[in-house]
Order: sequence, then structure tokens, then C-alpha cells
Amino acid sequence: MSKTISVKEAASALGITPRAVTYRLEKGQLKGTLNKNEFGVPEWRIFPNKEIMAGINSQVESTSPAAGAGPINFDPGDVIEAESVDAEQEEAPPTETRFATEFQSIVEQCVRPLVEEVKAQALALAEKDRIIEEQKVQLRLLPDFQKRAEDERQQAEKERKEAELKALEVEALSKQITAIEEQKRELEEKASQSTILATDLESLKAKVEELQRPWWKKWFSARPE
Repeated sequence: MSKTISVKEAASALGITPRAVTYRLEKGQLKGTLNKNEFGVPEWRIFPNKEIMAGINSQVESTSPAAGAGPINFDPGDVIEAESVDAEQEEAPPTETRFATEFQSIVEQCVRPLVEEVKAQALALAEKDRIIEEQKVQLRLLPDFQKRAEDERQQAEKERKEAELKALEVEALSKQITAIEEQKRELEEKASQSTILATDLESLKAKVEELQRPWWKKWFSARPE
């Protein structure tokens, strides 16, 4: 059976972080198995590929002999590329697969409410931000609204005063017309009376003249020709 190494050893050989190694495992760029360690915690065991082997050999060559380090004993057959792993090696034992699935399901069940709550809070915050922004806009526009309202009030007051003034002018003009019509009527009555008086005066004048004529003129005017 092919030998495996830990995530930490693979990360050291590749010069990346353990999280990056796990990411490659999840993406299928590295091959390994997920098993429980002696503490019952799931742990990845990785099949070394050529890149990992090159990193291990480079580390071994650069290690001081005084440190007592020796090369990791890997046969060429232990080197497994991601695309060369057969179906039997890719599949984890049923128990481990079930455990991983159950563990992932539990994690999802625990995380999903938190995610939903975070989304709801994010939406609520976004709505609050929108309301606050609208209120800011309204506050910025408030002086304009107040000025417009004041201008409209002043305009309405001006129009009201003008209407009252016109009403007074119409009333005064109506009184003047009534007075003029009254004066006209009085003048017409006086003119009518003056005409009657003139006629009476002419009649009286004729009578006076007739009375003032000498008797002999009356006699001659009365004789037939």
C-alpha cells in the first residue's frame, strides 16, 4: 500500500500553508484519505506526488548532517499523481465517508441558521442605511421646502390683499356710479321743471304784454278790416 504524509509535511514540502494544501485536496489537485487519528479527529493523509517529492528531497539535501536528519523512505511506486489514483484509492471507507457526510451535515445545520440570520441582518442594515440616506436627502432639501412654502405663503397673502383692494375699488366705483345716476336723475327732473317754468313764463309774459297794450291798439286790432 502506498505511503502517505500529513498535511503539515505536504505544506512544508510545497512551501505553502496547510490550509492551501487542504484547499488542493478539496479541489482534487492532491489525493489523500480522510481518516480519524488516535484522538478520533478526522485527519487528511496525503499521497505524495512528484512536486511534493521534489520538495521533500530539496529539504533533505539542505538539511545539515549534524541534525541527524535522513531522507524519508519513499519508493517510486509511492508517488501518486492526482489524475492517476484509481477508484479504489479515491473512495474512503464507508464508515469514514458516512462520518464525513454526517459531520458536514451537522456543520451545515449549525451554520445555515447563522448564515440566514447574517443575511437578514445585512438586509435590515441595508434598509436602515437606505432610510437614513433618504432622511439625509430630505434634511438637505428641508430649507428649500421651507423657502418654497414661505414664498407661496407670501404670494397667497399678496394675492389676497390685491383681491381685497380690488373689491374695495369695485365697491367705491359702484357707489360713484350710483351717485352719478342719482345726480343725473335730479338734473333731468330739474331740466323738466325748468322747461315747464319756461313755458309758463312765456305764457305769463304774453299775458302781461297783452295787458300792457293801450286801449286804442286793442280797439284797432279788434276791428274787422
